[in-house]
Amino acid sequence: MHPALSSQTRNMNRKMYRCAIVITAYNVERYIEQSVASALNQTEKCEVIVVEDKSTDGTLDKLRRIKGITLLENKENVGAGLSRRRGIDYASADYVMTLDGDDYIDLDFVKRLLATADATGADIVSGGVKILKEDGSWDATSYGNCVTEGRDKVAKFWGERIVFMNNKIIRKELCNKVPYSDRRYIEDTPTIIPMMFFANKVAYADTIGYVYRMRSDSLTHTTNILKDVVFKGLCWIDLYEFFMTHDQGMFEAVNVKGFIVNIIGTLNKIHVTPEMVAPFEKEWHEFTMRLLNVIEITNINLVGGENQNK
Repeated sequence: MHPALSSQTRNMNRKMYRCAIVITAYNVERYIEQSVASALNQTEKCEVIVVEDKSTDGTLDKLRRIKGITLLENKENVGAGLSRRRGIDYASADYVMTLDGDDYIDLDFVKRLLATADATGADIVSGGVKILKEDGSWDATSYGNCVTEGRDKVAKFWGERIVFMNNKIIRKELCNKVPYSDRRYIEDTPTIIPMMFFANKVAYADTIGYVYRMRSDSLTHTTNILKDVVFKGLCWIDLYEFFMTHDQGMFEAVNVKGFIVNIIGTLNKIHVTPEMVAPFEKEWHEFTMRLLNVIEITNINLVGGENQNK
């Protein structure tokens, strides 16, 4: 077969899928096979793309032995946000779902979310989440059946217990309109919120199908209060800048300023030392510079963390 024809045939085959599942994988050798199997065995056949982010354990070796996936190997570790972007860019389906390599999904989860998308015409459909704790116990959260439009698209999202993008199918064209962060913590919120803002409608399906594995050794788990403040602060500053550019009324509706005030209040209670900052020095400097800029613009009291009038 002519190389060009072969490539064209492969692209036509990829277009047969309605949804692509993009899995990001970094040092998850204990869980990656279950994660990939849950994507490959969906009752709604999906394009499965795995982005391997330069793991230092056996994750890549396991992935190279799995058939039926597209494996994209990063040349250097870039983090989950940019890895997701690479996988989404490669995807050819109309909808995209993202999945962390230590999580998994129920086998009919995509089919159920697509049914809601067909019924509502929503660009984004969100399902419920099961939280699997390290002791084997479960917790689950669902948000009922509803369709949101206008500012309610983002406002309702604030009520979700776990604010991330992985329990959703997202129309791919939205994915090209938003930024992706290279941060290693709380990197997806500044991406999914703009997606919801640009969506025509956001629907919620009363179906629980995403299994979030709560791990004490994961990159998203931290007991470091300063790290939490810095990365959450950067997240809210990202959203502040986005809403001030696109819809200042939304900035008020979801009280981004209130979150920033709380961040300042918490920061004031921490005695920051160079040793505490060292593991995320780059983000600390970015946070302090941008925070001071926001304070100057919004007139937030740096000492008390409360609004003041000039």
